[in-house]
Amino acid sequence: MRKIISGLYIVTALTACAGNDLLVQRQTSLEGRLEQVMQGHNSGKSDLAEVSASIVSQKELVARQAAAIKELQASHDALQEKVRILVRRLEQLEAPPRQNSPIELVNQENVTEGREESVQAAYMKAFGLFSANSYGAAADAFSDFISSYPESEYAANARFWLGECYYSEGRYNEAIEAFTRVLEMKPAEKRAADSILKIGLSQYAINNPAKGASTLKLLLEKYPLSEAATKAKEQLGRSKE
Repeated sequence: MRKIISGLYIVTALTACAGNDLLVQRQTSLEGRLEQVMQGHNSGKSDLAEVSASIVSQKELVARQAAAIKELQASHDALQEKVRILVRRLEQLEAPPRQNSPIELVNQENVTEGREESVQAAYMKAFGLFSANSYGAAADAFSDFISSYPESEYAANARFWLGECYYSEGRYNEAIEAFTRVLEMKPAEKRAADSILKIGLSQYAINNPAKGASTLKLLLEKYPLSEAATKAKEQLGRSKE
């Protein structure tokens, strides 16, 4: 009887040991799986950090490219204006002379053509100085042009570029006056929008942000789809920061 009991005890002990071994194995397995999960989580966090850094880098690149595009657009507008004037001048030079019999009329046409050539030459001189970034000399040339040819078809453009000269030199009060005079001449929509934009930016530059914001909001109301409106929104956004 004692032998039987002893044998049962041994069997029970062996069974318990085997159960403990299984539990240890399961615990070890679970710990291994948990470690793998944690490693995967840490790897995912690292990948997310790399992706976030890449997104920030791409945003900075896009912002730099947008600024470069705006500068190119401004240069393109100035060059387009110059080309338009040159084309007009070339067309007039290549046009066949008019046939008129009365001597008095021919003389009158010669005077008119000579005056037109003088007007164009004066405007081209001023615009050439502006294109060369000689803003002071260009401002003087545009002022002389406006005084000499106030009724010219180029007068509104001359006054606009005069305002650009003042703005480029930081003469903001004079720029505001020049662009205001442009608006009084009822220019085309793009000229009007650009003039209002520069008036608003000049008001910001002379530490009058309230008036500048009011001017830019007026621009958004009158010309919401213009390029100037886009720049106005950017300025208004920066002023809120």
